[in-house]
Amino acid sequence: MRVVPIKVPLGRRFDSVLSDNERFSPQLIIEHLEGRGIKVGLVLDLTNTWRYYDPNEWLDRGIDHRKIQCRGRNEMPEPEAVNSFVWTLMTYLRAEPDKHVIVHCTHGYNRTGYMLVNYMVRHGLSVTEALQLFAKHRPPGIYKADYMDTLFKYNHELPPVNHSTPATPDWKPAEADADDDEPAAFASGNGPPKAAEGEPPEMRHDDLLGEEVLLEEADNVQGLLPEEVGRLFFPGSQPVSLARSNIGLLDERRYWVTWKADGTRYMLLLCHWGVYIIDRSFQIRRVQMRFPGRSAKGKPRGVHHMTLLDGELVVDTDVTTGKLTRRFLAYDLMTLNTHSVTKRAFKERFAMLEKEVMEPRRAERIEMERARASASAASGLRYEYGSELFSVRRKDFWPLFRARTLLEKFIPALCHETDGLIFQGYEDHYKPGTCEELLKWKFAHLNSVDFMFRSTAAGPELYLLETRKNRPRGLALLQGAVVTFPGDEDPRHLEGRIVECTWDAEAGAWVFLRERTDKNTPNAYHVYEKVMQSIDDNITEDDLLAAADKAVTLPPYERDMQQAAARGQVTAGV
Repeated sequence: MRVVPIKVPLGRRFDSVLSDNERFSPQLIIEHLEGRGIKVGLVLDLTNTWRYYDPNEWLDRGIDHRKIQCRGRNEMPEPEAVNSFVWTLMTYLRAEPDKHVIVHCTHGYNRTGYMLVNYMVRHGLSVTEALQLFAKHRPPGIYKADYMDTLFKYNHELPPVNHSTPATPDWKPAEADADDDEPAAFASGNGPPKAAEGEPPEMRHDDLLGEEVLLEEADNVQGLLPEEVGRLFFPGSQPVSLARSNIGLLDERRYWVTWKADGTRYMLLLCHWGVYIIDRSFQIRRVQMRFPGRSAKGKPRGVHHMTLLDGELVVDTDVTTGKLTRRFLAYDLMTLNTHSVTKRAFKERFAMLEKEVMEPRRAERIEMERARASASAASGLRYEYGSELFSVRRKDFWPLFRARTLLEKFIPALCHETDGLIFQGYEDHYKPGTCEELLKWKFAHLNSVDFMFRSTAAGPELYLLETRKNRPRGLALLQGAVVTFPGDEDPRHLEGRIVECTWDAEAGAWVFLRERTDKNTPNAYHVYEKVMQSIDDNITEDDLLAAADKAVTLPPYERDMQQAAARGQVTAGV
């Protein structure tokens, strides 16, 4: 791995108080390693102080030095520090294939081992394997039980049944159970998942999820996205509102239908070193998850790399216990292991999403649960899918003739919020940005627009992104707009924020519904115009079902109706 784990060196200023045998300086380390043919190019310093040496003692020898401060005294490194370490080490080793990296904390065992074990886990090893490898090269390895326990919990793994912690080294006095560095104030972050403690009592689908990553890492991830889905703005496909002007598309194209969950839109980018969650603001964070690939004969099961999922996060409420559970509903697939699939028909992408992504996760989870119940539980990866931040499943779609069942039976039984239906072209390619053929219908009282809110002496103002012809780009004031805030809502904290508002036709005013914390830009002006057209058209539930019942009698739906008849299903109006 071209990594040299060591204890902290002592700089030149300590020479006067140390004997020749006691000295352990950057200069001596460099000379020793060079004598063994090892060329060092980078030092990753995990100490939480600058007192041990001057970084120039490395820099003057042409060796880069980077400080990733990690708190000591039995406090675990923050996930953000782990992410910074892993990314820095990974990118450096790739860029400099002939150079080694020195990693040190104070003693070079616990924090150093914690970071390197996480690095190795993200590159294919289990926690147990990584611990053993680190201990082999830096005996006795990590010797603090809390560091080991956190490594297993953070990576959602169960320790093997014969797991034990090495004895404290003889040179470490029993009473000195803390690292020498003083802890500093750190941002709280999300911290390692705490599976045993359950989910927090309050949970919303727009909660900030995941772990912060370096800006350099976020920029790199954006650059990994395929060109055809865009790299400057959120690359997701955006539906348009159903109106009298486009409802005829149901007659012309073969549509499948699903419910429109009132959740938070995300994409998941699956890489072999981790999973990234991408929100509408194009902010990128990391989540600790596992997505195994489909196993092939004679080959070990790997993990997905450069697979991009589109979907939405919802919070399910158990109607019996009231327990809240986060769930990611994946409804489309854009890339599969570096290969773009956006030019394939939706029916193909939908099938690939299940076969290539969902089935392997489900199969591995079942295998591991069976293994834990048998003698084989002592070996192999013991991953706990139930400890992940949210569960993942493929969102269901049905032929158009099932729209009535969806509205009348399925949606009322859902355990998360929903606000309408989505109509997806079954043969359509994936189209980033506004997609005129991808349709959404909302319950009348939930038709909404996302505005930028500003407060002035003259009163509240609502802004949209200007997209009208011959108008300068930027924010466009919605002239004469009136916005009301129900209850005791104080709008002052919403200054400059994105607010979702519904239209009250009787009052002639917009009604504040919620703040859109997942967005940093309002809807475009043309989106607002389409929503207003949909509101004015007032396509009721009866209108919608009548249009669907008529459409499924036409040629585009012949195959769906034949298959339904073969299964003994009622056709139109089911």
